[in-house]
Amino acid sequence: MSTAVFAKLKSAAPGQYLGYGMQPIRLCYHLLTATKGSMVSVELYDDVTIHEPDGSLVLEQSKSALKGNPASDRSVELWKTMANWAEQPRSNLGKVRCFRYYVSPLKAGKLVEQMSAAKDPKDIGALLEKFKTPKFQGEVGVGIEPFVTRFLAAGDDICAKIIEFFELVSDADPVDPIRAKFTALIPDETLDQFCAAAIGMAKDDSDKLIRAKQPAIVSASAFRRNWRAFIRKYEFSGLLNPTMDVPQDQQISAVVGTSPTFVRQLSAVKATESIVRTAVSDFLRALSDKVNWADDGEIVESSLEELDVSLLRHHGLTEDEIADVHSHLDPLARGRQLYRRCIELQTPLEGRELPSYFISGEFNWLADECRLGWHPDHKIMFPAAVS
Repeated sequence: MSTAVFAKLKSAAPGQYLGYGMQPIRLCYHLLTATKGSMVSVELYDDVTIHEPDGSLVLEQSKSALKGNPASDRSVELWKTMANWAEQPRSNLGKVRCFRYYVSPLKAGKLVEQMSAAKDPKDIGALLEKFKTPKFQGEVGVGIEPFVTRFLAAGDDICAKIIEFFELVSDADPVDPIRAKFTALIPDETLDQFCAAAIGMAKDDSDKLIRAKQPAIVSASAFRRNWRAFIRKYEFSGLLNPTMDVPQDQQISAVVGTSPTFVRQLSAVKATESIVRTAVSDFLRALSDKVNWADDGEIVESSLEELDVSLLRHHGLTEDEIADVHSHLDPLARGRQLYRRCIELQTPLEGRELPSYFISGEFNWLADECRLGWHPDHKIMFPAAVS
């Protein structure tokens, strides 16, 4: 399994945008810049929504232009967004002060520029009449036609409001506005680390709410307070940032289903399903980090070998201690206690802070290689391969 996982992780290394999708980047930007007292949500009314203290809303739909132009006049993405805005509940539409269409990298189109500029009722009316023509809509059921029809079905008043408050925003790189917030304070060599950490914090805040089955509405003030505390705690030369998000449930299930050695090592001591699934998540994230940190020159690869030696030593000493102090426990209980004691360890790499999951992931990597194990008889049950 190990070789295949490494190959897959190398091919999935973060590309542009520091490894994050558009939505968490825009969430982070708005949490940093929104009016004091604002809240920012994801996937509530739109991709990102700013909830102003006075009750007004800014709806933002964010589109990647890495392939194609979502700002072109006949973009299905554009007209689907317009239709979705028009179908918002009336109670929401009455509060919206901006319908923002965000595109990155830089793209433009004649129509979106006309809508952005249209503030006069005459100009707005002219655009509405244009949208109603068969020539503009095109063939029924093809391309943009179904979405233009949905948009117009909301009525002239709503359509006119969307046009009036329509705003196109486009950046060469969506991280650039965040970099601009930090560039005066942070050295160039750590600026992207700084941005990645901020985006990761914003995403974590929203993900925690989603996992708790609550609306993902994050307080801008609370985010800034936590971010300031984070800055005070760390020097960015001492940070090693995660390179992979928490795996989805289906990814974890797929790995568990292949019964890799480290999962079988945990099963041998009757670890709970929760522990096994967390171990798989930690294993995958640590693997991604090792590959990408080494590829990016963040760490010297030999440092990982030194870390492994340290972890093996910790495992051996802890295993001996448990055998002496807890000899009354059955082998499975001793194995579970050994696992918990090992993954609780926190130690730096090259003097730099590691993500909280990394040591657990690395212990499971060593278990996958049969260099250590949890059952007292792990050397017999899972013999190391002879090289």
